[in-house]
Amino acid sequence: MPPQVQAPRAATAAPAVGHLPPQALDIEAAVLGAALLEAGGQRTMLAVLSTEEVFYSADHQQVFLAIRDLVQAGQHADMLTVVQQLRQRGTLERIGGPAFVASLTSKINSAAHLETHCRVLQQQHARRIIIKAGTEMQAYGYDEARDPLDLLTTAQTHLTTLHRSLETRAGQTAAAAFEATFERLAQAVGQKGTTGVPTGITQLNGLTGGWQPSDLIILAARPAMGKTAALLHFARTAALDNGQHTAIFSLEMPTLQLMQRMVASEVPGYSNSDLRRGNLSGGLEQVAHIRAQAQRLATHGHHLHLDDTPGLSIQQLRAKCARLHAQRPLEFVLVDYIQLMRGDQKGNREQEIGSISRGLKELAKELNAPVIALSQLSRDVEKRGGEKRPMLSDLRESGNLEQDADCIIFLWRGEYYDITEYSDGSSTADTVLFDIAKHRNGATDEVVAACKLSSGLFSDLNAQQFELAPY
Repeated sequence: MPPQVQAPRAATAAPAVGHLPPQALDIEAAVLGAALLEAGGQRTMLAVLSTEEVFYSADHQQVFLAIRDLVQAGQHADMLTVVQQLRQRGTLERIGGPAFVASLTSKINSAAHLETHCRVLQQQHARRIIIKAGTEMQAYGYDEARDPLDLLTTAQTHLTTLHRSLETRAGQTAAAAFEATFERLAQAVGQKGTTGVPTGITQLNGLTGGWQPSDLIILAARPAMGKTAALLHFARTAALDNGQHTAIFSLEMPTLQLMQRMVASEVPGYSNSDLRRGNLSGGLEQVAHIRAQAQRLATHGHHLHLDDTPGLSIQQLRAKCARLHAQRPLEFVLVDYIQLMRGDQKGNREQEIGSISRGLKELAKELNAPVIALSQLSRDVEKRGGEKRPMLSDLRESGNLEQDADCIIFLWRGEYYDITEYSDGSSTADTVLFDIAKHRNGATDEVVAACKLSSGLFSDLNAQQFELAPY
């Protein structure tokens, strides 16, 4: 009498009485049966399904693993070899013996529609993951010791990981990709090579193609080099000039000071100092005049989100970005600055900065958006003779920052150090040097731009000169 075929056992218990997790055991069996019948079916299954957890049945999981191990070892997987593999793994009798493996092919004749069946299993797996994540979040929510923002970050991580697992794409031929390739090329030509978030500086766009999605960019300098002014320039270019959803997280400066700086940049001829001290000869009439000229901040400012939460942790930052991204895709994130943030990993400061830099890079990947983070440089720059030009080793707690960043740019102003000329003889007055010291996806080089730090204005060197205040 042949051994009785056992019913597939569930991999996990039901979340509640009367409710089984989403599953499709008949389709699971059909997928495995098709893979046992045809080598092409094995290839399709393994290309689409990346993990055994897609199968709800623990027995089906074991058969999937046996097929995968055989194919990876370059061996043919059929009923006989899979049974032998399961025997070697010590799981054959546990799942019901050879009869169970044979039963998988009894209701399938070919691998037709196999990819569609695999997609159904992915969908059921996705629902189980969502249920599991929701159950965990509910349990954690009752734990008073857990930070609610940490819970939001954990939930977002669950969903992001799940989204990526469902993004398995079929390959395509060069012929099929031909038209899309030239559409992308035409777009790049039309945008003059700027394929990312525009920087507002032509030469910098030329080197970077704009700030690229998923990139972590570190903008580093000593004090008084114009880091925050440059950050606000990049934010204004993205949000006000190009309508891209942008968020600034300022751990050093309150929102009203950021706004004051941006008003000075929007209205030609007024310095940030003038506006801060109310040094306006025309009194309230002049305030009304400035308000009218800065109206773009009111009409287009909904693209720019400002957050001045002090002592922000990397979990809080990711949670806040997740909330903004859910409302409308977030296209650009700027942080001022890394050394004022709190990391996940406690210990020495270098380890904490490492957890921050990893978190910022993960954030860039989660949002598929560029993240610019400002960083202070060590005092070793000031101790150096000559031009006091920064180097990668000057990054404070630099090991992880240098490793995680896709692009590292140093800001340097020669006139601050009483250096009047660059090496080519051009004047350093009213200029700033962007020194691209690391560029994972492009060349390293230097770009000199015109700047007027009192108003936070940056432009190409050949652009029109900055106007004087209309006093």
